Amino acid sequence: MTTHKLEKLPFYTLLIFIVAGSIGAGYFYTRSFLALTAVLYGVTALYIFNARKLTLLPIHGFLLAFILLYWLAVGSAVDQEQAVLEAIKVSLLLPVSLLFSSLSGKRRDQIWVTWVWSGAGLTLWGLVFGLFREGRLESTLGYANVFAVIVAAGMAAGWRAFMRSNQKKYVVLCLIQLCGLLLSGSRAVLILVVMGAIPFVCINRKNKPTALLGGGALIVLILVIVAGMIMNSGGSVREMTWNASEFELRRIYWSDAFQLWKEHWLAGIGGGGFAILYPSVYVKYVHQQFLQVALDAGVLGVLVFIAMIGSALNAAMRQGRKGVEVILALLLFCAHLAFDIDLAYPLVFGLFIMLLTSMEMEGYKQKEFQLKRLLFVSCAILGTIISCCLVWMIVGYTQLVKGESAISEGNWSKAEKNLQSAEEILPWSHEVHYQYADFYSHLAQLEGSKAHLERAIEELTIASSMTPDNRRYIEMLKKVENSR
Repeated sequence: MTTHKLEKLPFYTLLIFIVAGSIGAGYFYTRSFLALTAVLYGVTALYIFNARKLTLLPIHGFLLAFILLYWLAVGSAVDQEQAVLEAIKVSLLLPVSLLFSSLSGKRRDQIWVTWVWSGAGLTLWGLVFGLFREGRLESTLGYANVFAVIVAAGMAAGWRAFMRSNQKKYVVLCLIQLCGLLLSGSRAVLILVVMGAIPFVCINRKNKPTALLGGGALIVLILVIVAGMIMNSGGSVREMTWNASEFELRRIYWSDAFQLWKEHWLAGIGGGGFAILYPSVYVKYVHQQFLQVALDAGVLGVLVFIAMIGSALNAAMRQGRKGVEVILALLLFCAHLAFDIDLAYPLVFGLFIMLLTSMEMEGYKQKEFQLKRLLFVSCAILGTIISCCLVWMIVGYTQLVKGESAISEGNWSKAEKNLQSAEEILPWSHEVHYQYADFYSHLAQLEGSKAHLERAIEELTIASSMTPDNRRYIEMLKKVENSR
């Protein structure tokens, strides 16, 4: 099979990854990232079986170590179910990088162009269907800051495409995304875009058309931001200070997370553990990616994560002046990671990994390994097994969601049937027992049945025993027991 035909499978898979993720909330929700991981491992297995070769880079070693550390953290996790789910979410990054590294330069450029269209499409989709929350455009992603990150990346990719092709459609797409960025109200991303645009214009000052167009766009962006500040009577300026309410809240998260990390610095508390141990309010993520990784997977996890970024930076520096712009892009990306939950969305994490992989492909000598029959067959079988296991989990969580929905609808027979199926498929899931408790609690209230009340207490006790530190279960158990 020719190289051209071989790369069709990874190319179209990554194309669908971007488009489907843009439509489907960035794969944020459990069933979506489980399905994504199953597809990616299945496709990677098929690709390896057909190609019988792999292009390996340092990032693949770092990703493998990163994934293993997340899985090892499951053993010491305070919430093993969520730790497994977070480990699965992280595991999808390896096939993304492997598939991306199998593409030719032309195909990789087409993938970056897809991000341009994706950002513009998300903006237009959000405007058409009014996908705003509290006056901020979120589009399909449900979180304005993550939407802003994607359109900012799309603008960068669009500008790159324009410089290479001189096609004005990319300028139009960049302007659409700029509108989306402004409507997102993401001040941090706006500031980072301006900070990136200034050195970019300086770097390309000898290229007069690029410098003039880039400089003009920068001036317009600054004027729009200033106008927004004036119209808001300086409110936006105050909100961007370190003592702004959003930063104040984040500082509380960071302080508490750091205290937790000091107690569990070696192995971490597993993915999802912060939501269990956080002492103030329910919040799932730390809103600081480096601290999040340290808390999830321990000190080794964050060191591997930083080393992975460092390897990509080193690769870009090897390119000399040619690598300056991509270094700037990565540093700005990392700067935002220090303030938000971007990588909680697999779509954005995939974008980040594609960027790192691309930098290594440009800066390091690529090593293509021909796989012996036993090895490529083993890899293909392993990928298939992983996909099958994930499909099994998808079925289980689908039954759980149906059970929750049936409870809210008051369809008790359907709810019981769905929850029974979920329990059979997911025997380790404390969430199933929690929903069972909710189910029996509703029946106890409707029928005044002590038997149902006792069953609710029993299910809550099981759920609580699986995650002893879960405040939600403890509080509900006390509430149900008091209603006896």
